[in-house]
Amino acid sequence: MYNDPEMQEIFEAFVVESTELLENLSQDLMLLESNPEDEELLNRIFRAFHTIKGTSSFMGFEKISTLTHHAEDILNKLRKFELKVNQQIIDVLLEVYDYLFLMIQKVKEGEDISNVDYSNTLKKIEVIKSGGSVDEIEPQIQPEIETGQKIEPSSGESKVAQVLTKASEIVSKAGDFTPEEYELINAAFEEVNKELMAQKTPQVEVEKEGSPEQSVNVVQTQEESVKAADTKIEQKPETQEVVGTSKAKESAKVPGATAAETIRIDVSRVESLMNLSGELVLGRNRLEQITRNLLAGELSKENLKELEETTSQIDFITSEIQASVMRMRMIPIGKLFQKAPRIVRDLAKQFNKKIQLIMEGEETEIDKGIIDELSDPLVHMLRNACDHGIEPPEERIKLGKPEVGTVYLGAEQEGNNIVIRISDDGRGMDPERLKAKAIERGLITPEEASQMSDKESYQLIFQPGFSTAQIISNVSGRGVGMDVVRTNILKLKGMIDIESEKGVGTTFIVKLPLTLAIIQGLLVRVHSEIYAIPLASVLEVVDCDVSKVSTINKREVIRIRSDILPLIRLSRVLQVNGTNDSLADKYVVVVGIGEYRVGLVVDELLGQQEIVIKSLGDFLGHIKGIAGVTILGDGSVVIIIDIGELVYSRS
Repeated sequence: MYNDPEMQEIFEAFVVESTELLENLSQDLMLLESNPEDEELLNRIFRAFHTIKGTSSFMGFEKISTLTHHAEDILNKLRKFELKVNQQIIDVLLEVYDYLFLMIQKVKEGEDISNVDYSNTLKKIEVIKSGGSVDEIEPQIQPEIETGQKIEPSSGESKVAQVLTKASEIVSKAGDFTPEEYELINAAFEEVNKELMAQKTPQVEVEKEGSPEQSVNVVQTQEESVKAADTKIEQKPETQEVVGTSKAKESAKVPGATAAETIRIDVSRVESLMNLSGELVLGRNRLEQITRNLLAGELSKENLKELEETTSQIDFITSEIQASVMRMRMIPIGKLFQKAPRIVRDLAKQFNKKIQLIMEGEETEIDKGIIDELSDPLVHMLRNACDHGIEPPEERIKLGKPEVGTVYLGAEQEGNNIVIRISDDGRGMDPERLKAKAIERGLITPEEASQMSDKESYQLIFQPGFSTAQIISNVSGRGVGMDVVRTNILKLKGMIDIESEKGVGTTFIVKLPLTLAIIQGLLVRVHSEIYAIPLASVLEVVDCDVSKVSTINKREVIRIRSDILPLIRLSRVLQVNGTNDSLADKYVVVVGIGEYRVGLVVDELLGQQEIVIKSLGDFLGHIKGIAGVTILGDGSVVIIIDIGELVYSRS
């Protein structure tokens, strides 16, 4: 850890700045591929690489600096018109981006980056600079920037053999070294020895108790240590260079601030908050003076009126401060969308498809906490559209469609919610095929399938283990994905709906609250307990007419005008003791998510109130039907109902 607070601050700034530059760089590289003549865009990309090179070199991360320097060579040739932008150049620059992203993440997590091997990418850069083709270069396993580097699948024995072979090669070089270099050899072997001693469990026990991947990872770590030792010896660094490397490793162990933990805030929003804070101080001073007057026995109408006015003023100011703070947490959803072009491009290349991506509404703002949690569901829905939705070019031509498929990603604000749409003009969903696959997997019975509408059959894809993919790949076919997508969206107090037409396309509609911190709630009473229902999900409230309640398939329903809705007694769901089973003199709160609606039976309506959502924590957060808790003005704790969970469970 840095002893110098200033250096620690510089390191944290480096991590944040580099991450932000990389976020924009990915999108800019996509734009450059479609706008190769845009000189300003090219210059912006060059500046991003140049900035990362300079700051990483200053921090002692030469591995990062070296890679960005080679990327600059290509960009310089593009700026001088010695090369023209093509797919190979973009592919290589994206490889550079992936390795940079990987190394920055490792630095952020305090991991060593000296073993990151991007030698194959450097070969490609040299070939491109000389005007050649990179097709003949042997492919190298690319870094997996989400979960770490991929490793070659091979047995534990072969890994051990590679480690021992590498060690013997190092020993065979011993006669060529000076006494100073012998010290390096000893230090390198000590490093390997520490790794080996750290793994005291015999290999056979690891394979019995752990997964095969764990066995490979143990040996992989040992092999990487030998590689690092070999690299040190082959380079024969001078004393000054060794110190520099040591410094870089030390700084790599320092976890600093990340881009995910920071928000760029407009100065005008900060100034607005400062002004409101000043108004709050004035209100506090007035309140203190009124308190002194009352304590002195000056109980007059003027003092009481001034107290009422001051309280009203403070209430208004605190509401404005709350709104101001919430605005500070709001960031454009374009921050989330910017990874979409790269994902679609890579998938189109992988599946030999032609796909264009259209994005709208990137300026729509949403709470940063929601954006952080929405990343994985969005990626999976885009993959689903590119894999299952868009047809291959030859198939589209036969169907009379344009050769290039279209994936649409858009966002818009609707009241206190944001609506995200992910659509494609591909195959659409086949209800009969979905039902057949669900029956085959034992998810539904033939009788249940026969009663399903097309709309209901689309919901089958959210069942765990469901997949219609014929071939299992790293993108689809394992039956894991859309169920997790819906689970994650429900955690965000949102909903997901599907619209599809066979042969025309599919649209996923995700509706989320703008913020998870403060919401409007409808307070209701069930027996002696008070509960809060998110007002955004409330469609209407009606008296419970017992004559319109009936039972279908052993479930209670209620007829409201021409609609038949499932009826949920909150007293039973929440297991409230001492409740009366009679539905007379009770209310039905109609709530809905998308096209799905249910009626909640409550004893009394207590009114509307702005509530602050508090999490139940890790131990209680898994309880179904409960979104969190809030504290009322009298100090009582009230449970907030999870409408999404209730609606989906009964639909």
